Amino acid sequence: MQQPRIPHFKALMHVLRYLKKCPDLGILLDNRADVSLSAYCDSDWAACAHTRRSVSGYVIFFGHSLISWKSKKQGTVALSSAEAEYRSLRRLVAELAWLSRLFHELTITDITPIPIKCDNQAAIYIAKNPVFHERTKHIELDCHFVREKLLDGLISLSHVPTHLQLADILTKPLPGPSHLAQLSKLGAQRTSHLRGGVGHK
Repeated sequence: MQQPRIPHFKALMHVLRYLKKCPDLGILLDNRADVSLSAYCDSDWAACAHTRRSVSGYVIFFGHSLISWKSKKQGTVALSSAEAEYRSLRRLVAELAWLSRLFHELTITDITPIPIKCDNQAAIYIAKNPVFHERTKHIELDCHFVREKLLDGLISLSHVPTHLQLADILTKPLPGPSHLAQLSKLGAQRTSHLRGGVGHK
């Protein structure tokens, strides 16, 4: 915002063109009585061509409904894809810790452990392995935080194949068909297609 350049303008126009094509796109909240939480996290290592910083993304579901999501460039350059993925995991775990406290205040209990799906085996291994390796010293604080929540029973970690990673859409541009498929899996639908939606007669 302080020093806009041509690439920023092009990115803005790209977003505006996308929004113009789908002004009625919305997220459908499911009415099934499912009070479980689940989450997916992903990162795109060295995604920014200018700074080589990675992009983190996560999505959180309450039952079958998407309730929280975030995409953000990481604050520092990650030295490996495992580090980038682990920093993304740490952001997600912090959000889940807050959500679990909120749900507890709302008397919604028995939601832990919250399953997290991650497509990076190395990040899962770092979280579950109590031995610190030389290559993980620089992410030690993140390791401690995630491992603490894992041992406390707040979360559980499992691997998911990349083609089933629902947070993928928040970390990198996808081809048209893949983009639409991901939106559908996240519960995004055109409101005009729903009964009582805009334009419904």
